[in-house]
Amino acid sequence: MKQRGRIIVSGILGLVAAANMALAQTTMAPDTGPLVPPDRAVRDERVPADRAVVVEERVVERRPEGEFYVAGFGGFTLGQGFSNVDGRGTLATQNNLGNLDTANSVIYGMKAGYFLPGRWNWLGLEVEGFNTTPNLKQQDGLIGSHLRVTTMAFNVIARKRLGCRNNNRDHYDRTRHATYDKYGRHYEKDGQHYDGWSPEDENERCPLQVYAGVGPAIFFAETSNQFGRSGDAGEVGVNALTGIKYFVHRNVAIFGEYKFNYAGFDFTQNQGTTAGIQGNYKASHFVGGLAIHF
Repeated sequence: MKQRGRIIVSGILGLVAAANMALAQTTMAPDTGPLVPPDRAVRDERVPADRAVVVEERVVERRPEGEFYVAGFGGFTLGQGFSNVDGRGTLATQNNLGNLDTANSVIYGMKAGYFLPGRWNWLGLEVEGFNTTPNLKQQDGLIGSHLRVTTMAFNVIARKRLGCRNNNRDHYDRTRHATYDKYGRHYEKDGQHYDGWSPEDENERCPLQVYAGVGPAIFFAETSNQFGRSGDAGEVGVNALTGIKYFVHRNVAIFGEYKFNYAGFDFTQNQGTTAGIQGNYKASHFVGGLAIHF
């Protein structure tokens, strides 16, 4: 009897356990698969890699270039005389001595300048220094004198490009198929221009230039003769010039130039320790030279 009771209880417990398992299976949440990391889920929602568009922003600095140059020159000075001469010291009573002739001379000098960038590249600033010796000739009872004049001039220059070989700048842009040139300048096409277009490229395209300039000049003059020396330093006058330049290379040019100088000189001891002269100095200079542009 006890054995039969044990069998019945075991059967009931087995049925209860089976019922509990079935209930658990019907209430379990559906299988969602393995858990996906958040960062991977984000990537899966993006456009496939082969269709992705990468936007790269690049800022190109546009810096118009100015043009520097240095030059050396030489030529000759055409003596135009020492005009409106008056006596000084013991010669003060001898006013209106007339004009004193000056001799032709050799001239030599150097200059450096800068042309503005962009639309103002026709306008430049220049400083130059040169030396000449247009000696004073003996005349009208006055003793001749060796005359040395050193000039430092500050010019404003205007130029015009001529002889342009081709209106298409691309034809003379040697780096138009590259991203950077040998100087590291960036070339990116914008309409008809390139960021890297330089004054040297323009010089190659238009090798002929005409120019003119004028500005103040500081003159240092000294005479010497049998009576000794007499000087007049720091006189302010005028320097004017005009010229023509031709580029044999994009950075190298030859030029010819005419200069005109005007200043007033006062030599208090030119005719002795107590006698001198004063007058207006005028000179024309014809020079040629070589310029390097960069």
